[in-house]
Amino acid sequence: MEPNNLDKGWIEENVIFYPKLGYMTSKMMGNYVVTANSEFADQFEVSIDGGAKEPVDYSNYTILCYPILSKCNAQFVRDVSFNSVNQTVVYEIEVTQCSQCEEERITENYVLVPKFPSNYQVTYDISYVNLD
Repeated sequence: MEPNNLDKGWIEENVIFYPKLGYMTSKMMGNYVVTANSEFADQFEVSIDGGAKEPVDYSNYTILCYPILSKCNAQFVRDVSFNSVNQTVVYEIEVTQCSQCEEERITENYVLVPKFPSNYQVTYDISYVNLD
């Protein structure tokens, strides 16, 4: 299977992340929302639409992430939705993987989304599709 990822919903397109540490999500203790107040805020740079690498503009953006252990040739469909009435953010990730692969990898699934109020509750909906 050829990996072909898709980002949908409120996710900014054409963003490349440059985290200063590998496997940073392992240090986040389950808090996978990075804002200007996060201890990890200064650990990221991004390139948007092929532009220069620069610090994240947290006055306009928030980083969401979620580490996933998957088979080696996994595809990810990532979708972020906001519900202002319920004050929630849902980050959905569908992982399609070849069930015959034995090698596993961790993908941190960093996405850049418009800044949202700090009182919003973020939930994660992760699903797997295993292909033969």
